[in-house]
Amino acid sequence: MSLQLLEGLCREEMKAIAKLSPKSSSKIVKIGAGGDRTKLIDVVAEEAAISYLTSTGFEGKLISEELGEKQFGNKEDPILILDPIDGTTNAVRGIIPYSISAALSSGSNLKDIYAGIVMELPSGRIYKALRGGGAYLDDQKISINNTPALRHALIGIDVNVRRDKTKIEQVLPLLKEAKQIRVMGTAALELCYVASGGLDLYFDNRGLLRVTDIAASYIILKEAGASILRLDGSYLDSPLSLSERVSLVAGNYNLCIEALSKIKRF
Repeated sequence: MSLQLLEGLCREEMKAIAKLSPKSSSKIVKIGAGGDRTKLIDVVAEEAAISYLTSTGFEGKLISEELGEKQFGNKEDPILILDPIDGTTNAVRGIIPYSISAALSSGSNLKDIYAGIVMELPSGRIYKALRGGGAYLDDQKISINNTPALRHALIGIDVNVRRDKTKIEQVLPLLKEAKQIRVMGTAALELCYVASGGLDLYFDNRGLLRVTDIAASYIILKEAGASILRLDGSYLDSPLSLSERVSLVAGNYNLCIEALSKIKRF
C-alpha cells in the first residue's frame, strides 16, 4: 500500500508537468522553503502531489522542498518526504534525465524511512524499495556492483560547487583515480543508478544536499546493499528537516572507503 501511494503520486506529477511548455516551465515564481528559486514546473508538480494526497485521504505530515511542511489530518506519521522535481535545470532545458523522489518515514530521521520511490523522467521507470523487501527497478530486483577499486569504477559526482573552488580541489585526486566520471544533475536518480549497478559510486562533498534530495534513494540504496557514508566514514543519518545539509559517498563499502582516502582534507 505504501508503494502504491507513492507511485500514484509520481504518476500524477508526471501527467501534470507533461502539460507544460518548456518556456513556461522555467518561469521563476517564488523562493521555496529549501531556499532555492522555485520554477513553475516545481510548483505544478508539487500542487499535483498535494491534490493527489488529498484525494486519497492521506493522513500524516508532508515535507516538500518547495512548500516546507504541510499537515494532512491529525496524525503525526507517516512523514512523506517529497522532492517534486529533482534536476529542475535539466527538466526546463530539455536535458534528460530528471526525477521525482518520494519516501515515507515512521520517525524524524533518515534511518526511519521504510518506503521510497524515485521515478526517472521522462522515461517513467521506477526505482522502489520497502524496508526488508529488497530494491527494484520496475519489477526487476536490483543490487549494487562489487567493483573492487576506483581504477575500475564508473562514478557519479556533482561539481556544481557554487564558486567554492576548494570543493573541486578536494575531489581532484578522486577524479584522477576513477576509470570514468558522470555528472548528471539529479542526485536522487544518480544514487538509484548506484543501487542498480549503473554507477559504481556516487560522491557529493558540497554540503548542499537536502533530505528531500536523498530520502527515497536512501532506502533504495540500503535495500540494494549499498553503504551510505559521511565524509568522515561514519554511516549517514540526518533529521528530516529542510534546514539540514549533507555530503555523502554511496556504493559498496570498500569502494566508499577508498574514495574517502583520496580526497584532500583542508
